[in-house]
Amino acid sequence: MSDHIDVVKRAIEFNKPDYLPMEIIDVPHVYNAYHTLDPDTVEFIPGTENFDVLWPCCYSWCHTETGKTPEGEILKEDQFGLKLKTPLDDNSTYVLLEHPLAGRESFEGYEFPNPDDLDPYFQKLGSVIQEKYPDRFISAKIDAGIFLTSQFLFGLEDFLLHIAANPRLAVETYERVADYYKQVVVKFKQAGAHMITVFEDVGGTHGLLIKPDDWRKYFRPTLADFYKFVHDQGMYTGILIDGNSGPILDDLTEVGLDVFSVVDYQATGKEMLTKKLKGKVCINASVDMQHTLPSGTPEQIEKEADELYEAFHSPDGGFMCTAVRWHRPEYPQEQVLAAVQAFNKYRAGV
Repeated sequence: MSDHIDVVKRAIEFNKPDYLPMEIIDVPHVYNAYHTLDPDTVEFIPGTENFDVLWPCCYSWCHTETGKTPEGEILKEDQFGLKLKTPLDDNSTYVLLEHPLAGRESFEGYEFPNPDDLDPYFQKLGSVIQEKYPDRFISAKIDAGIFLTSQFLFGLEDFLLHIAANPRLAVETYERVADYYKQVVVKFKQAGAHMITVFEDVGGTHGLLIKPDDWRKYFRPTLADFYKFVHDQGMYTGILIDGNSGPILDDLTEVGLDVFSVVDYQATGKEMLTKKLKGKVCINASVDMQHTLPSGTPEQIEKEADELYEAFHSPDGGFMCTAVRWHRPEYPQEQVLAAVQAFNKYRAGV
């Protein structure tokens, strides 16, 4: 019988894991698709039952339903005061409606949420982990991450303007959000997590959303401090960046990062990721969710999985794979199964 937790630790630490660890998000009793799916109705993707890494994905942790639109869409408010709705169209999970600090130049009149309000969620998560998955590695996600949460408070345009014209407010926002999430880290630890992965969505189509030097000056120090806090709790650190992260890959190897997760590697480029990260941090990759997984043939998907393994794996480890089916939208079954089968070729020891 495989020791799932040990094999993941070995992959992260470049200590010769017995096989390629697999992370999944579609986990029964855990996955709720950003509050749009009953976790108890979720079933494993065939072939992933013996997974190693559990991805407890959740946009924020507590949403309060506040009503419905005339069309029947559910209206919600999260713990930060962000207002959103769940569209009737299954192609997306939420639509942002109102940002609590939009148009403001200070925090006057705004109070950050109390992390203890999240205790019911974490108590339930801890119970499920203890009952169902005590032998699996738990890669807890800060989703939305520090940058994205800061952006959500003001709205993208306002936040980017603050970075340019009022950076002190942008930095203070990022720092206060990081302090909030430090308390969430402790709750994840108590629930059974082994790693904290921050969804730090600073990537764009062709580069970062902001100037790389601005990221280094204003946000890198706080991210490094956050990762030190995670390490001090005895957990590994991770990051997931959608879009092109190339300009700051060197920086990420210097801030205390253990695992770099990527679900759209084509945005940055396999060669760039290999050059900058291989052998320095563990890489966790899926078949590209933007391009290949939605419409690729099974043969194309298998070829891509093989290429990812060849590019990122080493005899010492340093590579993990992620298999996803997702929900709203759900990827086609044929492509999902092809990805699972392709990665399972490298999991003979499981």
